[in-house]
Amino acid sequence: MTIIKKLTVTTDNEREQWIEMLKLAADYHFDMAGQFKPEILGDTEMEEVAKIHRAWGSAIQEAAELITFWELEENDELLTPPDVKNITKEINESTTNS
Repeated sequence: MTIIKKLTVTTDNEREQWIEMLKLAADYHFDMAGQFKPEILGDTEMEEVAKIHRAWGSAIQEAAELITFWELEENDELLTPPDVKNITKEINESTTNS
């Protein structure tokens, strides 16, 4: 099991890696939709599974495309509301090794 300690994107390289990972996840769900496409018309259970995978693939693909629009320039000012809190659970290294 992988424990994600913190999700951050501090470089363009990290941003590109997230985009690539999301695109691969979208491709996986589109492939799964094709595998569950019913061969017999009227197989509603198989069609339902295919629709779900197409929806997941589309949603993930749109998220990856949205990230491509979030390019920051060096002189851009980042505005954060004063009540924003980090809700990412920080994990102590000593607890992950036990």
